[in-house]
Amino acid sequence: MSYTIRRVEAIPCGVPLRHAFVIGRGQVGAPGAAGQHVFVRMETDDGHVGWGEARALPSWSYETVESITYAVRNYLAPLVIGRSPFELNAIHQAMYETLTPAISNGQPFAKSAVDIALHDLQGQITGQPIHALLGGKVRDRVPLTYALSIAAPAEMAAQAAESPQAGCFKIKVAGESEADVERVRAISAARPDATLWLDANQAYSPARLVPFLEAVRSTPRLFCLEQPVRSVDWLGMRQARERSPLPVAADEGCFSSFDVARIAELRAADLVVLKVSKSGGLRECLKSATVADAHGMGLLGSGLTESGVGFTAGIHFFSAVDTLLPPELNGVQFLESMWVDGLQIDGAVVTVPDGPGLGVQVREDLIRAHALSL
Repeated sequence: MSYTIRRVEAIPCGVPLRHAFVIGRGQVGAPGAAGQHVFVRMETDDGHVGWGEARALPSWSYETVESITYAVRNYLAPLVIGRSPFELNAIHQAMYETLTPAISNGQPFAKSAVDIALHDLQGQITGQPIHALLGGKVRDRVPLTYALSIAAPAEMAAQAAESPQAGCFKIKVAGESEADVERVRAISAARPDATLWLDANQAYSPARLVPFLEAVRSTPRLFCLEQPVRSVDWLGMRQARERSPLPVAADEGCFSSFDVARIAELRAADLVVLKVSKSGGLRECLKSATVADAHGMGLLGSGLTESGVGFTAGIHFFSAVDTLLPPELNGVQFLESMWVDGLQIDGAVVTVPDGPGLGVQVREDLIRAHALSL
């Protein structure tokens, strides 16, 4: 039996947050405010439905809720309608010819939402979970790293102390050397048992980074430093790596498997942070993981405060791919609701769904109720 996609919707939404979230680039979430997300609903002629999601965060990457919505509606949906969801290679080729990667990656968030919906649709039709479509899970439960939003040192230490279930924390630092040192030391004192993963979100320059690293280098259980300098400054990343006593990870400066190869050849990082959204979807994220592994680079994983659709896609991905630390998928920490039913979360551990596709029930009623008019 053939299955043909007959309808693709892009639904921009405001998803409410319950906690403030501040990173090196500034505030990206606040209590009572709404983050901007785009959901993709894809339906076949026989009534199967698949869902995808992208979080629009232009202070982190350039795509906006308007650009993602417009790209899906006017450029990507016409490439998908009339095709089978199993034509994944042809669809990706068409998407990349239509929205060209140029130097790195062309509108990957929009492509990612479409790609997740295609995988969910494949799973709904075949009765298989997404992790099976990726080659199969290697773990039944995925532990999570908790993110610590930038605040006063005592407040960040309290955030860590109040999350005893988490064994790893991503410490957001602000590019303020003395204050960042105090933050790291306070958190380490509050949770000496936890692994600490530093994330500057581009807040430092190579020169200003040295005093900070020298001051924290004796802190126990520090694992790595993520994206210390600007995303476009790959030579600055190499300087940072040469000067850093910690392994350096690339995130905002690494959006594709081609970026991974360039960073490896430039020796600009030791580690690569995988995100389904910035890669352009599950399929492309697997490519980045393979290229990084082939170059001897370690893998880390994270997300962008996605709700249940994007979060669950990340859980499927990281159940099938080994990372050196638990992935930091932080939607459950910062959002009021995940907008799906069926997620099993025990403290900082998520059970990998085994139902068809995403394996959760998407709350379409909440998506429709929070839709934005653009």
